[in-house]
This record gives sequence, structure tokens and C-alpha cells, in this order.
Amino acid sequence: MQIGQFFIDLLNKIIEGLGAILSLILQIFPDSPFSQPSSPPSSVNLGYITWLFDFPTWLSHIAALLTCLIVYYSVRVVARWVKLIRS
Repeated sequence: MQIGQFFIDLLNKIIEGLGAILSLILQIFPDSPFSQPSSPPSSVNLGYITWLFDFPTWLSHIAALLTCLIVYYSVRVVARWVKLIRS
């Protein structure tokens, strides 16, 4: 056996071992929850949950906040460019 073939076989065994270890690690994790979408359970009344935690209002407030932040940083960048051009 040549020394080159020895290193090739050694590298193949190392890759094969890493593949086996990775396969064992991935078997620990559960299956993807997105493979079969499930509907919400019928015993839970979502109206009570949205009455306690007003998610639609939260989402509109977060959207408004993000819009304000995007506008602020955009105006800030444009203002810096204008100042740079005037200099």
C-alpha cells in the first residue's frame, strides 16, 4: 500500500466517523413541527386569550414603532449625506 492511499483511506474513515456522529446528534432532535401543520385545539377559546393579551393592538404598535425607527434612521443617513456634500 502506498502512503498516499493510506492518507486517502484515513481521511475517508474520519469523514465517515464525523458523518456517523452527526447522524447520532440529529437523531436526538424531534421531527420538524412544520412538516404537518396542526390547527389550534378546539377546547381553547382564542377569544379569551386575545381579550387578556390584545395581540392585534400589540402588533399594530410594534409595526408603528418599527416604521418610526426606519424613518428616523433613513432621515439620519440622508442628513449625514447632505452634510457631507456641503462640506
